[in-house]
Amino acid sequence: MTIRQFFLIACVLTPALLSAQIDNPKAIFRELRGLDGTWFMPTDRGDRLEVWRIVDDSSMTGRGLRIRPENGDTITLETMRLERRDTNILYTVIVRGQNQNQPVTFKMTQADWDGYLFENPEHDDPKKIRYLLLGNRELQVTTEGRRGNRDTKQEYVFEREFTPAGMEFRLRAGGNLFTQHATGNFNLSNGQSSPEYSPKPGWELGTQFSFRGRGGFVSLNFELGFIGKYSHAKADFVVIDTAFTEYRRDVTYGQTWLVLAAVPEITLKRDGKLSFIVGPYLGRLLFTGTNGTVLPTDEDNKLFKANNDFKKTDVGVLAGFQYKLNFGKKDIGGRLGLRANLGFSNLDNLYTTRGDGDPAFYNGRVGLRGVSLYYSFDLLKL
Repeated sequence: MTIRQFFLIACVLTPALLSAQIDNPKAIFRELRGLDGTWFMPTDRGDRLEVWRIVDDSSMTGRGLRIRPENGDTITLETMRLERRDTNILYTVIVRGQNQNQPVTFKMTQADWDGYLFENPEHDDPKKIRYLLLGNRELQVTTEGRRGNRDTKQEYVFEREFTPAGMEFRLRAGGNLFTQHATGNFNLSNGQSSPEYSPKPGWELGTQFSFRGRGGFVSLNFELGFIGKYSHAKADFVVIDTAFTEYRRDVTYGQTWLVLAAVPEITLKRDGKLSFIVGPYLGRLLFTGTNGTVLPTDEDNKLFKANNDFKKTDVGVLAGFQYKLNFGKKDIGGRLGLRANLGFSNLDNLYTTRGDGDPAFYNGRVGLRGVSLYYSFDLLKL
């Protein structure tokens, strides 16, 4: 093969190879939404900033700014726009004082671990613009071109400014299915049965502060919320104190809990849709109500009150997964989540005063466990 033949083949194959690099422009543009936010770079002439905002699923707008150190005034250096059009991703820029302030468009030709490369061979300087996200905190922008008879190359390294764009403040709402879970020995006799529980649907509403770590693969979520937990309970036993008293429960408990949680979140790939969560929680019982049969009634009950059947503090772990899901064109950072909750605390306060005998006969425990299905979105993106 001659050199001439080699170059002819290369000229034919190169466009196909380049287009193969971006055969999934929708997924690549979704990755580019990681630019959303404010990026800054200190210079001798004042801080230089790039500010990007998501418009919809197929477009973003940006501005290049410089802040004068002497008076803090902001100067717009350039305006940018990223667009996905069919199978192409275009980067359009208007630079102040250049090209008669007319827009210049660059086409994405490559997207890999080296970044996102945009090219316009017809333009002198730059001909190439490369964006490389270094995790979630740094952005490298490189330009290459030609001025006269010499090649040019410039590199800018920005850091993400700690603004609302660098974190998420989420609202979370959903439903759940909880039940009490009885284990151990309640020392029941004379045909009495151990407590039986069955789940009932409930609700939850809360907030979530999310901080993404370097690289974007691990986040830490702090949650604060209210959870309504409902379950049916059937239990009966006899207490012989000053009188022979039968205690019976055939009720639905309605409980409202205040829950705090610190939950790490792991995403297996950069800007992946699926993530996994696991972490501890602390719950405080705010209110308990019953609906059903309670014997003796609260008026006659001198030993137990229905509102005191459970202890007030629950500690446990939650685990599950979340999937990124937006409704409509606007990106609101929507996530659909499913998680399991397992309480470790012994919440039993109904049977504990029955006797002081051998602990082996009085080791019954009542804990909470359940599942939650919820949807959350980032309030800062509304």
